[in-house]
Amino acid sequence: MTPLRGLTLFIGALALGGAAERLSRRTGATDAEARGTLPGDDVIAHPAVEWTRAATIRATPAQIWPWLVQMGYGRGGWYTNERFDRLVWRVNAVNADEILPEYQQLAVGDIVADGPEHAAYFHVRAVEQDRAVVYHSIRHPYRGHPLPDTEADTLAAMDQRLIGGGTYLEFSWAFVLHEIGAGETRLIIRTRADYAPPLIGWLAVPLGLVDLFHVHTMLGGIRRRVEAQP
Repeated sequence: MTPLRGLTLFIGALALGGAAERLSRRTGATDAEARGTLPGDDVIAHPAVEWTRAATIRATPAQIWPWLVQMGYGRGGWYTNERFDRLVWRVNAVNADEILPEYQQLAVGDIVADGPEHAAYFHVRAVEQDRAVVYHSIRHPYRGHPLPDTEADTLAAMDQRLIGGGTYLEFSWAFVLHEIGAGETRLIIRTRADYAPPLIGWLAVPLGLVDLFHVHTMLGGIRRRVEAQP
């Protein structure tokens, strides 16, 4: 290999790595959305990683809101790719194609499952009508922990056990609606995360690319359902 070819490959690798790193952190979001403060940023004040994704939906916040409120495993689903969820996450999830009246109530302190038997779950940290829902989760990076119940003491003990074990992911997940007029709304999804051990940081870009695919399908699923409404 000639020095010039080696230099060309090196520069190309740097450019590809930079593009992958940017895609892992941000897609669809404007500079103002990516750099601005959103509800839920205070849940993890100093995250190791932050990912922001966004899309425009042809609907008002009030029309989108019912689809956000009913999200969750065993509820309306997460509107992600069901085949991917079965193959990768080993979760046989079903996503609703209609608004479900029985899941239109959500409040701070509620627990929303992210898998069967609450092997992974979210604490609801904020609910702002027609504006934002914020979730918070502490979980093992790849192993679920089914729970016998979802009482506050059981959940607190599990969270502390994971942190004390020294291997965990902690993240907030914010879904924010911003009306831009003309019957259109921006849906912004932000993830802020911390983790242990520090070696997990080497996976920040690959995990961000998984998040890119996961949230992209979610945004598309929400948009498709909302815009199909009469």
